[in-house]
Amino acid sequence: MNRYASVVLILTVGALLALGLVTLFSAEQVSRHANFENHLLWATMGVAVCWGVTLVDYRHWEMWAWPLFWVAAILLLLCYAPGIGVKIQGARRWINLGYQFQPSELAKIACIVFLAAWYNKYAQQAGTTLFGFILPGAFVSILVGLIAGEVDIGAATLLGIATAIVMLMAGVRFRWLILGVVGACGAIASGIYLIPERMGRLLAFLDLEKHANGDGWQQIKSKLAFSVGGWEGVGLGNVMDHVKRLPYLESDFIFPVIGGEFGLQVSLLVVLAYVVIMVTGVIISLHAPDRFGMLLGCGVVGIMVIQAIIHMAVTTAVMPNTGLPLPFVSQGGTNLIVCFVGVGLLLSIHRQAWLKHDFVAPQLAKANVRITPRL
Repeated sequence: MNRYASVVLILTVGALLALGLVTLFSAEQVSRHANFENHLLWATMGVAVCWGVTLVDYRHWEMWAWPLFWVAAILLLLCYAPGIGVKIQGARRWINLGYQFQPSELAKIACIVFLAAWYNKYAQQAGTTLFGFILPGAFVSILVGLIAGEVDIGAATLLGIATAIVMLMAGVRFRWLILGVVGACGAIASGIYLIPERMGRLLAFLDLEKHANGDGWQQIKSKLAFSVGGWEGVGLGNVMDHVKRLPYLESDFIFPVIGGEFGLQVSLLVVLAYVVIMVTGVIISLHAPDRFGMLLGCGVVGIMVIQAIIHMAVTTAVMPNTGLPLPFVSQGGTNLIVCFVGVGLLLSIHRQAWLKHDFVAPQLAKANVRITPRL
């Protein structure tokens, strides 16, 4: 399976990308925010970037871990800068430097590269309190805090979960991970309580019908799209005839459009696709030539799969509303490029594992790799 993992990964990502293009072509007919041609351009650029990242030895990324981390932190700070940061609907998630984009997307990759490099350097100290938990946790908290301050609880939560995954695979003591999870949950709860909009979304989630004309309206419409689709779907471009209106149907709520137009059968295939990405990604990561590649691969898989889980959970009203695009499917140039960078990193890890067999044994022996949690 390991030999063909990259082929399966490429085919799965290609299928999701094709589905996204078809769905966006349909969404363009009913939403002025949907832009099929722009998404096609970004998809083409994403494939090119993925190809380039695949050809570069992933181990070169280790030396750029700190520069990437601080560049991401500075870009996140610029979200708060007058004239550069762009505020939309009360959130400061974008900056405009000639092109408007979300620095939090770059922060995802920067954070994973940093953590992989950190735990590769301090492999023998991963189980200690200072180098295994406190110091890396403090650095990651800089990025997470800046993202949360933009009023982007979803992206901050995603980065926190991905961090926990890398820490778990690095061998951080399990009790420290539990403490980190408790602290993160407390921080999220505090953020929701202090931000009226987020508190409103939480209350709406607890009783959608009661808030049907307010914060629960979008998720109710999302569930309606799934219900009218049934098993076979109502056909391309027809779901809006039943739902009438669904905000952000081209990005944060594209999964219900797929469920409505193509039916439950395709929705389940989408879920299966992310399971395949997870399985192939983990296989590639666990067969990486070194510890850095293993941790980098697991972090990248975590970012993509957890983001997909959150998107699908929100759109099916399993969790409170928070805007995250569906990887490889939703419209959004920055997210699409970052997702393709992640795929490129996985393919690079797999490529190096097969091209340079002599690199495997001495590095693994020297690093004393541990991927199980310390109790």
